[in-house]
Order: sequence, then structure tokens, then C-alpha cells
Amino acid sequence: MPVGIVDVLVRLALVVPTGLLFAMVFQSYLRIRNSKMLLISVGFGIFFLHALIAIPELFISAYDVLLDENAHLFINLIALVFILFGTVKD
Repeated sequence: MPVGIVDVLVRLALVVPTGLLFAMVFQSYLRIRNSKMLLISVGFGIFFLHALIAIPELFISAYDVLLDENAHLFINLIALVFILFGTVKD
């Protein structure tokens, strides 16, 4: 199945801001060094790694079998739980 250029551009357009957001949150964790920022940065790190892992799904059809829609939702749920625990920690 051919991959459209729009699919690739949208996926990359979502990876770049996610990476920048993770970099800013992780940099603030390195400055503050508390467990609250650690949990939040782990959550955004999971989002960033998930965005990077999802890029090859466009080009290699074998990755579609590896992660189905429920697995993608579960990964996002785990990231949101880490961010939630970091937000309500104190």
C-alpha cells in the first residue's frame, strides 16, 4: 500500500513538537530535581518514544501487526497516568 506524503508530514509534524515538549520538561527536571518533575518527564518521554516508534509503521507493514490500536491507546494511557501522578503528587 503506498504511503501518502501527507501521512508522513503529519506524523513528522507531530513528532517534532512532542520531542521539543519532552526536551523542555526534562530540562526543567534537571534544573529542579524533584520526583514530581521526574514523573511528568517520564510521561512525556513515553509520548516521545511512542511517536518515534510509530514512524516505521508508515513504511513497513510488519509493524502494523506488532502494535494494534489497543496497544497504542494503552501506551498513551500509561503516559497520561505518569503525567497525572506527577501533577497531583504534592
